[in-house]
Amino acid sequence: MATLLRDRRYLAFWAGQVTSVVGNSIGLVALPALILPARGPQAFGVILAAEAAASVLLLLAGGVIADRYSRSLVMAVSDVVRVVGVLGLIAFGARGPLWLPVAAACLLGIGGALYEPAHRAALPQLVGPELRQQANALDSSTKRVGAAIGALIGAGLVTLLSARGALVVDVATFAVSLATLLWLKLPRVAETTAGRGMGAMLGEARDGVREVRRRPWALVVMLQGTVQVFFLFAPNYTLVPIVSQERFGPAAYGWLSASASVGMVLGSALAGRIRTRRAGVWAMNALLPCALLPVCLAVPVPLWAWAVAEVLAWAGIGVFVVLWFTALQTEFPAEVQGRVFALESIGNFALQPIAIAVAPLLALTIGLPVFALVAVVVLLATTYGVFAVRGVAALRSPGADKSELAAVR
Repeated sequence: MATLLRDRRYLAFWAGQVTSVVGNSIGLVALPALILPARGPQAFGVILAAEAAASVLLLLAGGVIADRYSRSLVMAVSDVVRVVGVLGLIAFGARGPLWLPVAAACLLGIGGALYEPAHRAALPQLVGPELRQQANALDSSTKRVGAAIGALIGAGLVTLLSARGALVVDVATFAVSLATLLWLKLPRVAETTAGRGMGAMLGEARDGVREVRRRPWALVVMLQGTVQVFFLFAPNYTLVPIVSQERFGPAAYGWLSASASVGMVLGSALAGRIRTRRAGVWAMNALLPCALLPVCLAVPVPLWAWAVAEVLAWAGIGVFVVLWFTALQTEFPAEVQGRVFALESIGNFALQPIAIAVAPLLALTIGLPVFALVAVVVLLATTYGVFAVRGVAALRSPGADKSELAAVR
């Protein structure tokens, strides 16, 4: 890690993005404090749905743009778009017609669709292959810490100032990110001039899909993520605050969230030290403790036991995320990585809003024990079923080692 942080360019990139994460978390705390008292939960849900929908619908376009232009410039444009969105929420979140904060939320979603693919694809331009896994580990762990710190700062700002005051601080954090990105000036990776018009963009999007389809191991792991988010992680996100409050009171969710953050940091740090040619075996086995999450929803375990389960599960997720992102950054050519990470995000989040919406009703209808059993079975089947596809065990295409050896000779 020390080697990474001695690199001025990487340090600027990392510091700017951690600051942005802190600001985003401040906004996540301030937004409900601003909107719920004035407009109620239904309007708040509409605003969140608008942001999520705009992000998912435009993610692949964001990946195309990240592969066409300088990724630091794309991220800078994303910051500007999101600043306008936050300013719109400050101005109209609690007053005026509902379409105004919905439009502002759509800008946040558009900014997110530009940011995510460019961010993941920019990191390999700053870090060599030998340090890429450590860079992903540092990125993942510090983002989780930054999110926790941001949430605490947001809560304090809402209490001491107001929800609008907290959002103003959120806007200020974008200035730090924007300054570092404009200083970096990463070159674009596209070797040829991109065509103009919607047809050219659609063609490039198809090229990105084709690159993923050429690597069945990557495609099947992306599909695995879609299924697991729908059956396990999105419902868990919805049900944990509900069930924990019923059993232990409102403070319990804070303890469980903190435990998840601790686990993610520990898992990400561990992943940075793993050296193996069978990264897929490590990654999939690391997901096994996630089976504890639905069990804790169904069985009235003590709060401390649930917190331990959160630490173990999110530590495993931290290991998986670092190894998976490193594999994608290593396997795919630099000029298509924006589209690849866009497709990866679509796989994870496309069905998430539906799962979040139906999870409480489904759990109430069939009961938490049945719900938990289905989630555990799906998790185990999808985690180990992917090994039927060649390349998953190593998270790389079969024969990649031989081609690299031939290239060296």
